[in-house]
Amino acid sequence: MKENQKITLYPSKNIQTETYQDGDTFVTKHYYNAKHAYVKELIYLKDGITKIKHNTEKGVMSKVEHFENDKRQGLETKYFISKADGSIKSTKMYSDGKLHGENLTYNEKGDIIKHEVFAQGKRVLKYLRAHDDDNEISGVEIIDQANVANLQTEDQEKLQAHR
Repeated sequence: MKENQKITLYPSKNIQTETYQDGDTFVTKHYYNAKHAYVKELIYLKDGITKIKHNTEKGVMSKVEHFENDKRQGLETKYFISKADGSIKSTKMYSDGKLHGENLTYNEKGDIIKHEVFAQGKRVLKYLRAHDDDNEISGVEIIDQANVANLQTEDQEKLQAHR
């Protein structure tokens, strides 16, 4: 058993929680075992950042997300469960609980099928893609002109390059 490990069984016996300290990281594991749903959440708390990994019953990672002060912060990554090889389904960037930055959605071949940019929770840009093998950006649609100024520097530069 790990240092300060505690296992909690709930009356329904469908939920089990395990908590322990692993070095300077606090780890909590939640297991939900219902009739047709099983999810394992591994929650890591280090330096005020909470990282949550969601896994299926077979151990296939389905999502990784980060929180700071109970608000989404940084990168959220979703994976294709059917492939079970770590193939990314989508990525989203958050800042202070709001979408902020590039949000990408991929098909199962790894091609980008949706590419949007958010600033302070508002969708500002949508990148249009050529329908060829290299999937290059062919143009940019400005969704919210008023919030273009709130874009990160790299997104400002991409916008200028693809106008």
